[in-house]
Amino acid sequence: HCGANHFCLGLLGWSGLDFPPNTPGATTLYSNIVVVNRLRRMMRAPRYAVSVPALLRSSASVRAASTLPAPQFAPVKFQKEDVEAVMKELPAFNFYEIKEPVPNPYQASTLDRSILLDPPSPVLAAPKTEFSKLENGLKIVSVDKQGLTARLGLHVSAGSRFETSANFGVSHMVSMMGYTSTAHLSHLRTVKTLEQLGAHGTATCTAGREEIVYKVDVMREFVPLVIPLMVGNVLFPRLLPWEV
Repeated sequence: HCGANHFCLGLLGWSGLDFPPNTPGATTLYSNIVVVNRLRRMMRAPRYAVSVPALLRSSASVRAASTLPAPQFAPVKFQKEDVEAVMKELPAFNFYEIKEPVPNPYQASTLDRSILLDPPSPVLAAPKTEFSKLENGLKIVSVDKQGLTARLGLHVSAGSRFETSANFGVSHMVSMMGYTSTAHLSHLRTVKTLEQLGAHGTATCTAGREEIVYKVDVMREFVPLVIPLMVGNVLFPRLLPWEV
């Protein structure tokens, strides 16, 4: 009858053992069992009586409160656009040359002085979420918040949960190959384009359990340049051996 045996008997609740009065160590065993049982009752978590119907009603109310209507995606047909006309809408942009810096004419202007002689009045519009679906099945969700920058995200349903034992880690490899050489742009030209657009620090590609996400933050007037660059990474990657 060691201490470990006393402790095990107390945890099992064998406090009703009947030992003969002349059993050696019976008094010590009884006292150890009583102490352990008291400690167990003190450390026991409180129990709450909840009926099953009440629990079902509460869970049903939670489900009813969190139910949202499914978004309706409006179909959008493809339209062939004139590339030259689209490029004319963009500001002056040069992929290769680095222009000489132009002195800032407002360098000496303080923040309490307006640099606009005739400031235009802003036209405010409430943000509106639009759901669209292209002919190839691509779903688009867009929100115009009237800001100066645009945050683009391309979500591909190809996360790690779709991997098998034959291609473990392929989603991580794809994320590491983001913004490299494609069928239209080399790796160097892709990087230089993002640098001149000011998006070299915001262009990311991450792989998760459900999807692979390409993200770019850029000025809103450069959106027509960034979207083909992002799509090219998904549809036309070259995966060159020296870049892997």
